Amino acid sequence: MKQKILQFKSFTVYSLVLIFFSFSFEAKATTISDVQQTVSGTVTTAADGMPLPGVTVVVKGTSNGTTTDFDGNYELEVAADAVLTFSYVGMKTIEIPVDGQSTINATLEEDMGVLDEIVVVGYGTARRKDLSGSVSTIDLEDSPIANAPNTNVLQSLQGVSPGINIGPQNSPGRTPNILVRGQNSINGNNDPLIVLDGIIFLGSIRDINPNDIASFDILKDASAASAYGSRSANGVIVITTKKGKIGKPVINIQSSMGVNTWQNKFDMMNLDTYERKYAAQLGVDVDEITFDNPVATAYLEQRIDTDWMDFVSRNGVIQNHQVSVSGRTDNMDYYFSGGYSSEEGVIIGDDYTRLSLRARLNTDITDWLEVGIDGTYNNNDYSGIGGNVSDAYLMYPSAFPYRYDNMPQNAAASTNRELERWPMGSSVQNPLWGTNGTIQDIDKSDFFRFAGHALVKIPPIKGLSYRFNYSIDANYNIQDRFTFEDYYIGEAGANNYIERYSDEALRDRLSQANGYNSRTNRYTYVIDNIINYNRTFDEHYVDLTLVATRDFSYQKNVFLSGNDFSDNGNTSLGVNGISKATTILSSQEVIERSNVGYLARLAYTFKDRYHLNASIRRDGASVFGARRRFGNFPSVGLAWTASNEDFLSGNSTLSYLKLKASYGQNGNQGLEPYQTLARVLNGSDGNIEYEFGDAPSTIVYGVALNSLSSPDLGWETTSTFNTGFQSRFLDDRISFDLDLYFSQTTDQIFNRNIPSMTGFNSILTSLGQVNNNGLEINIGSTNIETEDFSWTSNLVYFRNRNKIKKLYGDDLDGDGVEDDDISNSLFIGEPIGAIYGFVYDGVVQADDTEYIANTGAVPGDAKFVDLNGDGEIDATNDRKILGYRRENFRMSLANTFNYKNFSLYVMLNGVFGGNNYYLAENPRHNSFGARFDTNEINHGWWTPENESEEFLRPNYLGNRYLGLQSRGFVRIQNVSLSYNFPSELLDKIKFKSAKVFANVQNLYTFTNWFGGGDPEVGIRPGDGTYPVPTTVSVGVNLSL
Repeated sequence: MKQKILQFKSFTVYSLVLIFFSFSFEAKATTISDVQQTVSGTVTTAADGMPLPGVTVVVKGTSNGTTTDFDGNYELEVAADAVLTFSYVGMKTIEIPVDGQSTINATLEEDMGVLDEIVVVGYGTARRKDLSGSVSTIDLEDSPIANAPNTNVLQSLQGVSPGINIGPQNSPGRTPNILVRGQNSINGNNDPLIVLDGIIFLGSIRDINPNDIASFDILKDASAASAYGSRSANGVIVITTKKGKIGKPVINIQSSMGVNTWQNKFDMMNLDTYERKYAAQLGVDVDEITFDNPVATAYLEQRIDTDWMDFVSRNGVIQNHQVSVSGRTDNMDYYFSGGYSSEEGVIIGDDYTRLSLRARLNTDITDWLEVGIDGTYNNNDYSGIGGNVSDAYLMYPSAFPYRYDNMPQNAAASTNRELERWPMGSSVQNPLWGTNGTIQDIDKSDFFRFAGHALVKIPPIKGLSYRFNYSIDANYNIQDRFTFEDYYIGEAGANNYIERYSDEALRDRLSQANGYNSRTNRYTYVIDNIINYNRTFDEHYVDLTLVATRDFSYQKNVFLSGNDFSDNGNTSLGVNGISKATTILSSQEVIERSNVGYLARLAYTFKDRYHLNASIRRDGASVFGARRRFGNFPSVGLAWTASNEDFLSGNSTLSYLKLKASYGQNGNQGLEPYQTLARVLNGSDGNIEYEFGDAPSTIVYGVALNSLSSPDLGWETTSTFNTGFQSRFLDDRISFDLDLYFSQTTDQIFNRNIPSMTGFNSILTSLGQVNNNGLEINIGSTNIETEDFSWTSNLVYFRNRNKIKKLYGDDLDGDGVEDDDISNSLFIGEPIGAIYGFVYDGVVQADDTEYIANTGAVPGDAKFVDLNGDGEIDATNDRKILGYRRENFRMSLANTFNYKNFSLYVMLNGVFGGNNYYLAENPRHNSFGARFDTNEINHGWWTPENESEEFLRPNYLGNRYLGLQSRGFVRIQNVSLSYNFPSELLDKIKFKSAKVFANVQNLYTFTNWFGGGDPEVGIRPGDGTYPVPTTVSVGVNLSL
């Protein structure tokens, strides 16, 4: 024993305390029986065979016991006929008779029943069986979802849980749009609240490393989310990060690399098709086409044929590397990680990198005091200029992207690979102009986060505890841009093609050079004081929580811009030389906001059958008007675990059934700071000048009122009723969960028009109502389970319907019905996102004489339905709701196949119903200048000789909103194949685990959508909608 004590001197103080108690237990053991023996052994985990420290080993029925040391070893004096009990938190307790043995080794298994009961909710945890609200849990650890090389944490949730809609990522590292149970607010924020490790997270979601996440809990209904009151109307996503697990320190290395490719690239006209269409537009033969511009003529003669969409895109490399060290002793767990991610988008120059560091430590100082700290650092870099997809839509195929040694006549022989700004001499700019160093762009941010907590268990009152949470975030963002003089190179003419790039010509453009420096410092803190009482009395379970919380954010923006560097003579300093500009402007602003909240919540269960959850939250927010700054948000929920009733007990078919219903209110802070205040303009912006004195006079600027105050502006309040059930069948082989919800969001925040006599056109007001209702279904099944093979499935279905019930209350036409807002496509009784326009009715033909006479159309034009029959096509009487952008429902199906050490995961994700325009403009029926098209153009276009019923004449320039197409699709969203190396091999190479995997995201999309782009987001020429990439990656996960 002395040797053992010396062995532990290098460990923590707590380890010494454990040894002290080991002596105490052993001293008592000598009094239990006259016949004693020494028993020793090692306790390991069943999952990986690793030693398990801190396991309690007690002689059954006595207080004689000890705990295992750091290597999982124990030694104890016991009676020969004793029974040893081995117990550890989160593990199944086992009993082993001594029967005279001197060595007893034990293996403990995780108690999944216990672990599955705990759900992270607002300001604490709850037993899942006691919940009456709607909560979805997604475990990422050891999940095939985690194999995907996502640079944003929310990408992992696509299609996994009912009720949550994650849109495509707009660009590498950016945050996608997120909706939980539909769109509640017309103009306000619809993003869910993010809670990180139990504390409201006020930073950007990009600052959470996906590799550090253990699980998500999505709180969807008012009962589940009401703990967060004024910011939970759009749902709450609770993120729990990884922490140390049982056993010795584990070094984990995960590394993956992959390639992004454009999934559905646009089919562009080649030169031959382009010429034929242009000739048809001009009414001439192809060989009669001429250009006034000599550069364009030279290109055409050389048969230059450039695919600009290929030119602006690429196969981008994505990589993700993570190293972590974690472990857990009997009184402490720790987790340290470092990660590096980089992603090249499918558009040239669209790059993102992230460096992340994290340290998390929790320790039990005593049996009544727990302390934890968590520190994070992230560096995000979006610097660089990307290719311009909008210009690539419109650039002529006969243009050449590079400069020439002389005139364009020798383009084919030119080896110069410097970009030409105006490939056709004028009009559309080279899509890659700016990526060649003519623009300097820096976009970086540093994020620091420190979070800590102290949990005090109050010894005199069993089950009573106090928890103090504190987090502080600091973000420093740099956005610098400088546009050099060579960016402004003039259009290419016949005589100055080369001269435009000369040093002398560029010096003449120094007056056009410009740049800016932008600095944003953001600081936030959150303080939570939480009192919890949790006890079981016979058949009664009570969980009472009281919370007082406060958060504050401070943001300082500093902006410096400079124009005209002709006086300085050069721009060599770029973004670092803004102060050298002739004209300098600077500005500074400070933005502050704060919130306070108070919560009381009760969870009560009787006989594990009848459950009550109730809460009341009172919140105050600085962003609202003085008279409506505080709000109350109550909720109540009831549940009945029917399967625990005697009449269902032991049912061989129905193994679990819980019925539930809840009602509550949540708020939405749909405002930015100071919007309720009257604001003023000062300086030259106020357009009020006072001139004093003789020439030269002194100008003094006055102050002008810029907006009226809105002291009655308050919360957008969402009231929700939720009901449903959870069920399990055939010994839990099949699960079936269903939720129905109905919500109404009142006091929508609008800019309402007001009489001009006030001196203003509008004022912010709380008006309007939006209703949502929906159905969510989640079906899971274990289809096959043998010793070597298993197959499980999970089906997710959800449908959401929303409807505008009220808007501004105006009835300007006096018909007794509230007016719609047609200009913003907002219609009473219709969903948000209604598509309003003319009804397309084909192509005008020569025999449509009456239509031609009434409208002035010519053959080959678009034809529209005359809805009111007056013979005219006008916007007032001949438009209607054509369809809706929002889908009818979403559904996904995931299958997991395991065979020995192989695992295959396949997820299909589908959107069913919903519409969108093919294009907001339709250049396939447009003029020569806009040449965006699909291969359908090869079928022809309308001409007097070919009176097409589908295509318009090539020079049609009228309204091109030519009907809708379905945006429905089924996508093979995720395919992941992995192999875990067998334990026999791992033992030889001294690894704890080793896995290799391959992953494909967005493998293929089945859809009737045509013309390129993605059916989920649509596509418009000129708006630069980001392509949805297919990502193929391979990786390895090692534990040492």
